Amino acid sequence: MTWTPLVALATLLVVAPLLPGVATKTRALLTGRRGPPVLQLYWDLGKLLRKGAVYSTTTTWVFRLAPVVVVATALLAASVVPLDGRSALVSFTGDLVAFAYLLALGRFMLVLGGLDTGSSFEGMGASREVTFSS
Repeated sequence: MTWTPLVALATLLVVAPLLPGVATKTRALLTGRRGPPVLQLYWDLGKLLRKGAVYSTTTTWVFRLAPVVVVATALLAASVVPLDGRSALVSFTGDLVAFAYLLALGRFMLVLGGLDTGSSFEGMGASREVTFSS
């Protein structure tokens, strides 16, 4: 097995927060503002990863499973995408269909986890997510 696709995938995951930072900084400079630092998304991600989880008493196992499924489906879908002009990490007949269904499964679990919160706003949030995804 060659390590090139794994290195390319890891590089994309590490560099991904940098691109929105550059775009935000450029947009701010073009409008005459100072804007946030380019590395702001890295700092925000670090802060979010240090926080603990808070669960409502009304949630079930679906709420705890939803983020795991969303991340897993996103990583699996990313492994189907060819990088650097080479074949994908996982390549088979029908991988385009699998890519679409993996992203749909992640979106479905996101909505299901939102509906499981037991809050009065979960219906509105789930409805908005489904509307934007269609």
